[in-house]
Amino acid sequence: MSTVTTDERRRSFDQMVELYARARPAPPRELFDALAAYVPPPADVLEIGCGPGNASLPLLERGFRIRAVELGENLAAFARQRLAAFPFTVEVGKLEDASLEPASVDLVVCSSAFHWLDRERALRQVVKVLKPGGAAALIWGSPRRTAEDNRVDEATQAAYRAHAPEISRQTVDRMGGKVAEIGQAVRDTPELCDFEERLFPQTHLFDRQRYLDTLATFSDHATLPAEQRARLFEAIGEIIDGRFGGRVERHSTARLQLARRR
Repeated sequence: MSTVTTDERRRSFDQMVELYARARPAPPRELFDALAAYVPPPADVLEIGCGPGNASLPLLERGFRIRAVELGENLAAFARQRLAAFPFTVEVGKLEDASLEPASVDLVVCSSAFHWLDRERALRQVVKVLKPGGAAALIWGSPRRTAEDNRVDEATQAAYRAHAPEISRQTVDRMGGKVAEIGQAVRDTPELCDFEERLFPQTHLFDRQRYLDTLATFSDHATLPAEQRARLFEAIGEIIDGRFGGRVERHSTARLQLARRR
């Protein structure tokens, strides 16, 4: 049974900065276009957990101005350098403890990170910093179970059972439950209204190395002991080569949760 703590998993992203920036599929262009239509730029944004700037860049390219709060020092430094040509600043720390000026931004954005936060305290910060009529936008990625996805999952489960049964792919299903719970918490926040969700289907083609690189950016995989992770990845890679000709197609849905500040 894994003894890795939630905090260790949350902080693991700061040790994979360049890999995360390169390997994680970005949300689709259509999602950011929809967000820019919902809150037209130029506008001031608080971004929660910017990571290496994967979601920051398309926002900045559309004319937003971003102040970010990021837990990881290495991630913040990478994003600061990567986005130096844009109106982008980032401070290192926890969103729950950040000193935020009330009613100072038009938009709060968080991409695939809100589940790491203290939900109640984080929502209080969101409500505090938003101007009346401003918007909160939570971005998530979730699997879309096609026959091909099920075939890949069923094949790779043999590798997990043999080498890392403690991180079965049920992790993804648990994540879906957290996203639904967070959406309900946003709905239940009295200062927020007009909650809605928009869905954007995506298809990604992975070769062996890119698939393994992407797996390595998930905290449950990243925090495995190095030798155990190497055995797991070798077994998965052999399955991709032997069963799927070295390439797998994965389908997902980018989910945009939106709400307005009253």
